[in-house]
Amino acid sequence: MATSTSVFLQPLTTEAADYSLIQTIFQQASTQRFWFQPPLLGAHDVTNFLKQHTTDDRIISQTIQTSQTPHHGVGLVEIIDLDPVARVGEFEIALLNDENGHGYAQAAMAQLLQLAFTQLNLHKLYLYVDVTNAPALHIYQKFGFQIEGTIADQFFAAGAYRDAHYMGLTQADYLNNHH
Repeated sequence: MATSTSVFLQPLTTEAADYSLIQTIFQQASTQRFWFQPPLLGAHDVTNFLKQHTTDDRIISQTIQTSQTPHHGVGLVEIIDLDPVARVGEFEIALLNDENGHGYAQAAMAQLLQLAFTQLNLHKLYLYVDVTNAPALHIYQKFGFQIEGTIADQFFAAGAYRDAHYMGLTQADYLNNHH
């Protein structure tokens, strides 16, 4: 199990290592299935993703790094669609398939949630999770996210429409449970 000191977040860049990481993550069937989007197949797709996610003020993109393999990301964690007035944003996370099961996602989540609620002063984070993705659902609930509703046929992935839970975590709930 990873410790928070062995996992750290780095801002996403347009450098070759991050290019490779993003390309690999978004070509994985698991990412396509649970992020509900098609693969980034070509150089143009990856370049556009990197440009948007490194320059848009409404997106915070961090690569997940480990002390065992510095400068070699194992995943991506983001807050997208940041609304500066309402102080809300959508939480997303994806790991390389080979890096699942080491505790990296939980360590990265802990760091990004702390950043979101204590430094950025966000009011709420929300996310969508496939109702059949039990491991992710368990981790989100462990961190305090609550199911606020279930949306039928919300996303099309892996050849079928998928139901998704809409989950949320407020700053007040986070601070009450983590301080």
